[in-house]
Amino acid sequence: MKHQVFIVWFIIFLAWAFYRANFFFPEGVDEFLIKPLIFVLPVLYVVLIREKKKLGDLGLLPKQKDLFVDLYIGVVIGVLFALEGLLVNYLKYSRFSFSPIMASRISGGLGWFFLLNMATSLWEEILGRGYLYQRLYKLSNNQFGAAFTSSFLFLLLHVPILFTRLHLTDTSLIVYPLSILILGITNSYIFTLRKSLTLPILIHTFWNMTVALYL
Repeated sequence: MKHQVFIVWFIIFLAWAFYRANFFFPEGVDEFLIKPLIFVLPVLYVVLIREKKKLGDLGLLPKQKDLFVDLYIGVVIGVLFALEGLLVNYLKYSRFSFSPIMASRISGGLGWFFLLNMATSLWEEILGRGYLYQRLYKLSNNQFGAAFTSSFLFLLLHVPILFTRLHLTDTSLIVYPLSILILGITNSYIFTLRKSLTLPILIHTFWNMTVALYL
């Protein structure tokens, strides 16, 4: 069972790395078409067809009362992320620089920017927390080990974008991967606590948007 988890991840990693290295479609194509095909379709095949389980097993069907609580907490965390991003942005540029945000507004507006980040967070959380972390935790009964391993695998999926899109340098090349690892571990624990992907998806979304203020 454990080897199946790593095989699924490895197939996804190879497919994603190949795509990133050879194709440069608009971001909307990446997030709404390619990423669900590469990240989620193999997971759905394994969970729904091979394991014969339901979507709720991936944390996608929260109870209504839990959903509203998670939405409220997610918005509060989003505000805190925004304040943190503004502070770091000011410290980095000695002024407020919104070049990444302005670029998103020119290419589709803040609403489109939010939808893109929500989409990528959905697919990545289904894979990273709903599948990888949850399976490793059940198999090992070691929460930190499962959280760290799944988050490291999640981090490796971001390696192709470091060299094909972001081209980070200096401290950003260290801060960005480290923050991804911390995000993954944090969301793993939150997923276990809430038994739903709603809050991890929201946290991931606001984190993605906040990162734009760092770059």
